[in-house]
Formats: sequence, C-alpha cells, structure tokens
Amino acid sequence: MCEDLRMMITHFAATFALVLFSTNSPGQVPADRLRGDLSVALDALGAQDLLPVTIVMKEQVPPADLLKLRTSLPKQQRRQAVVERLRELANRTQADLLALLEQGAQSGQVQSISPLWIHNVVNADVTRTVALDIAARDDVLYVHRDVHLPAEELLLTLPATPSVGSGNPTCGLTLIQAPSVWQQYGITGAGVVVGVIDTGVGRGHTDISKRLWRNPLEIPGNGIDDENNGFADDVQGWDFSNGNGNVRDGQGHGSHVAGTVAGDGTGGTACGVAPGTRIMALKSDLDWGSEGEVWSMMQYGVANGADILTASLGWPHKNNPDRATWRAVCENTIAAGVVVIYAGGNEGKGNAPDNIRTPGDVPDVITVGAVTCGDEITNFSSRGPVTWQNVPPYNDHPYPPGLKKPDVAAPGNDTISHQKVSGYTQMSGTSMATPHVAGVAALILQADPSLDHFGVQNHLYTTAVDLGTKKKDNRYGWGRVDALAAVTQSLAAGNYCGAKPNSCGGIPIMWTEGNASVSSSAGFWVTAANLPAKSVAMLVYTDQGAATVPALGGNLCLASFARTVPIPAVGTPGLCDAIARIDMNAFGAGALGGSPAGYLQLPGTTIHAQFWCRDPQNSFATLLTGAVSYTIAP
Repeated sequence: MCEDLRMMITHFAATFALVLFSTNSPGQVPADRLRGDLSVALDALGAQDLLPVTIVMKEQVPPADLLKLRTSLPKQQRRQAVVERLRELANRTQADLLALLEQGAQSGQVQSISPLWIHNVVNADVTRTVALDIAARDDVLYVHRDVHLPAEELLLTLPATPSVGSGNPTCGLTLIQAPSVWQQYGITGAGVVVGVIDTGVGRGHTDISKRLWRNPLEIPGNGIDDENNGFADDVQGWDFSNGNGNVRDGQGHGSHVAGTVAGDGTGGTACGVAPGTRIMALKSDLDWGSEGEVWSMMQYGVANGADILTASLGWPHKNNPDRATWRAVCENTIAAGVVVIYAGGNEGKGNAPDNIRTPGDVPDVITVGAVTCGDEITNFSSRGPVTWQNVPPYNDHPYPPGLKKPDVAAPGNDTISHQKVSGYTQMSGTSMATPHVAGVAALILQADPSLDHFGVQNHLYTTAVDLGTKKKDNRYGWGRVDALAAVTQSLAAGNYCGAKPNSCGGIPIMWTEGNASVSSSAGFWVTAANLPAKSVAMLVYTDQGAATVPALGGNLCLASFARTVPIPAVGTPGLCDAIARIDMNAFGAGALGGSPAGYLQLPGTTIHAQFWCRDPQNSFATLLTGAVSYTIAP
C-alpha cells in the first residue's frame, strides 16, 4: 500500500512538472532570449536529455551603484558592502525561479542547480522544454549554453617536459627582478592571499606545503561548515567539481601555476615570484571545464578574502562563451577590491579580433601575454585587439581599431616550476606567464596594502619594460612586467609598514609556522630572522590594523598595539644572523608570562604583528622586521 502510494506521488510530481514546463515552443520565445548557440544545441537534444545552461536574471545591480561603493569606501569596507549589495539582489530575485527548478529536479528535468550572486545568474542542467519555458519568463533576461571545454583546449599550456631544478631562481624570476625585491626590500608577498583558479595544488611539495592559505575558522575533518560560508571543511580552499575540501592536484597544471606564484625554493629551485604569499586553492577537475564552475570559484575567492584571483585558462570565441556574463562577473569582482588576472591565450596571431580568449578579453581584466627569457614575444602568445561591439549590453570598443590586448607580458616559455608533489617540470604557455604577473601583484600589495585592482594595474603598466611599438601594443601590451620597478614605485606612497635595515645592511624578515588556535596552548611560531645577535626583541601586535602614523621610531604602523615579553635574539656575536621566536598559542594562553591581550583567545580575530628591537651595533637604533598577519582559529 505504501509502495503504491509512493508510485502515485512520484507519477503526480512528474506529471505536474511536465505541466509546469510545457507552455512554450521555440517560436514563442523571443530570439534574443536564447544566446550563443543555445538554439542549435537545444534542437539536438532528446526529450529527456539535459544541457548545462546559464540563466541570466533581468534585474542586475547597476554598475553605477558599484562604482559609487568603489570610489566612496576604503578597500576593507568596500568588499563587504559590494558583497552585501550583490547578495541582497540575488536572494530577492531568484527565489521564484529556484523554486520552479527544484520542482523540475523532482522529475529529472533539472539537475545541478547552482545560484550565484557575483552576478545575478543561476546555472543548471535542464531539458529543452525547461530551457524554453525559463527563457520566456519575465524575470529572465536570457538563457545561454554553459560552455564546457576539455582540459587540453581550456588550459593554456603546451606539453610539459621533465626538468631538474637548477638550485637557483628560474630565468623568469631573474628577468623580472623578483629576487632583487626580496633582497632590497624584504618584500615577498607576505600577508597577501592569491586565489589560484586551476586543477588544485600539489600540497605535499616541499616548496608549497607551507604556503597554503588556511581558512581560520574551519576545523578540519569534522564535516561541519564551522564559519557558515556554505562549505564544510574548506580548510585550504574547495574542489568545485567534486564538492569537497580536497584540493590535491591530480593533473599537474595547477601545481605548476601555484609554484610560479609562491614556491619558496625549499626543494632547491626558487620558482615563486612571491614566496611569502598564501595560495587559496580553487580547484576544478577541468577535464570538461564549465564557465559556471569558474564563476563559482571567483565568487568563493571574493567571499573568503582572496586579494588576487589568477587563472591560466580561457574560452575561445569560436565556442561562444557567455561574454556578457564573464564581463559582469569580472567587473563585480574588481568592484569588491580584488585584483583579477587572466591569461590571454595561445592562439598567436592571424584571427583578430578573436585571438584573445574570454575572459582575457574583458577590458578591465589584467590580461597576460608570454615572452621568452630573452624578452621576445612567443609565437603562441595571443595578439589583440578585441572588440565588444556585438556583445550587448556593452557594445563598445568597435573594431577596427578595437581594444588593445594583452595588457602586460611575462616569462612563459620553458618555465620551470613544480611537478605535482615533488620535483620540477618545464611548461610553456600564457598559463605560465600569468602566475608571474600574479606574483608581482602580490609583491605590490605587500608594498602598498591600500591598493585595489586599478592601483595594482597602474603600477604594473607604468613600470613595464616597453618591448614593442612605443606605449601599448597588441603583442606585449604595456610591456614585460618589472617587479623591482613596480614595487619601488608602490613603496613611494608610504603605505608599507616595512623593515629597517640592520647594522649589517640586511633586511630583517618575519614568518609564521603552524596554526594559530585557541584550542591549542602551543604550536604556532612567529619568527624573525636577520636580527643582530645580543639584541632583545619584542613582538608588537594588534587587532586594529594599520595606524595613521609610524610608531616606535620606525615604520611600525600598528594601531593600539600591545607587546609580548622580551625575547633574546640568538645568533653569532657581531653578525646579523640571529633569530627570535615566540609561540603565540602559548603566549595567548598565558603560558609564557607577560600580559597577553584578551583578543589573542578570540576565534576569528585577525592579528597584525611585527618584531621590534634595538640594534646594539648601530647606536641602539630601532630595528623593525617586516609585518605578518594571521587569523585565530577555534
């Protein structure tokens, strides 16, 4: 009896769903409601076949509203304000559509429903009938096929070849003068989070294992969404293909890209432009890459604190990507203060204005071309210009002449970087050039944390080495990036709370090891190196962020700071090889004496810190290390 009732209910639900989704034929749907090659794709579907689509809602946050937020709010406040504005609209306008899609899911006519707020869209796999009925709705602007591409077409990389690490910085790092930034300024990208949109990260590689972002409020392995962000156990990022927190790279592309951003050279070869930065792993299998999946990755990065989003992938125009939605997603991400960097493509020249892939063709995105270590443009690097003249609602940058792209170039030929979890390999492509630029952007942001996308963009463009025709061209953009020049220019703003040289002429540096957690009374070390021996250091810390003026006789820029107990710097007398270390978990728990601030035991609190001491070899001048920031976990 119960089984008969269950069958009757299932049959009724299926019949009801068919009624819900059977009111329109292709002729009844306005032509502009079915975008890209959706009409052709729908005609090829069987009655119960499903097709991935993007449903773009009619009501969107006006760009003028986001521009007002961008120009009127400080960077830290802006992200929250932009996210709240976008979320409010999506929650208010998607409810009816989502309810309808959920009903369709009960009869198998809809699957994989994924609502987004980074732009007011919903992704789903739907039948032909459902697609047509949704396209006819008054609250829907259009429906577009969600273009899926195989990895070999999506990822902008030529075949890899084995490589043995040289033990030295790669030629790409040397060309853009990244090591000079580390040596002259002690700037390594510390405190900056780079979201790498790719195939994951080789977490076990010695050069990247300590460089991964740690979600501060997530307790590993408990299956609970501890910080209520919609993702359970997203400790180092998220796998958007399989819906879990395992960001291990099974393909290799993501490991190579992440290594070029942040590989710290522990294994012998320095690959990373910004070896002090943290990698937020935004993983997709990308065996059959989806536009909607990458938009979800961008949304996660915005919501969870990424400072930079970089992606070495793109959709050729011949495949009809949803360019309008791509532009909106990128512009909304940029409005939130996040730096957005994409590869230009490996199409070379000869098919203007369609060589640059989407979203590298988005005007405000920092689009990257590839050069050799001899500063010659590679034959595969996509050339501009691009046009948006036939893409509503933008219809700008008419061709000819179109918009010049790429914006900058970077080393991307025979680039040595990480091979999954051990060793090194050599790859070529604009995939390899793009993380060089992301690493330079991280160095710039440490030098001036107040900068947003456009501020970073300005420093990249105005300091680039002009290699093509004078000023911007369609091969090199503004030129090949120069990390030293860009960081030097960024520092001129005076917003860097940086280290003062020690009496030996070196720069004190600072880093963290382990995890800050109130549930542990030990195991989180904050360390400073390159201090003069016999000096006595103190860790100066705050939960308030930057101050308006430097303090303690140097470039310390912390507001309402407190100090730890004195810490002797142990090293060789007369040299600057001393190290000072403190276990902040133990200090916060009261195990080391002193008077720890109460907020050191408050989960979710972000702590900003520097070491401060006197240099006995330099008339007892004040000495400051670089700064670090960390967030306290439960």
